[in-house]
Amino acid sequence: MIRVVAKNFIKPEKTGEAEPLFRELVAETQKEEGCIEYRLFVIPGQPGLYVYVEEWEDRAALDRHTKSAHYTRIVPQTRAMAEKPGEIMIMEEFR
Repeated sequence: MIRVVAKNFIKPEKTGEAEPLFRELVAETQKEEGCIEYRLFVIPGQPGLYVYVEEWEDRAALDRHTKSAHYTRIVPQTRAMAEKPGEIMIMEEFR
């Protein structure tokens, strides 16, 4: 199992533009084979900070996700709205 925590730092004035893209990305990703969980959170009091919490069956499922049509179309658009680069932490379950 692979767990991902990814932070996006969107310019506060761009959140209205980014949020429909985030909603589409979440909806499409949740349909992907190998996706166990894919949710997006906001942090109260921190406008523009969006945190994805993801769980994938394995690394191959995560790799397929990053090559999917919706990911390769939406992520560059949201990155262009970023205040600073995102942060990604990919974890494997300790056994």
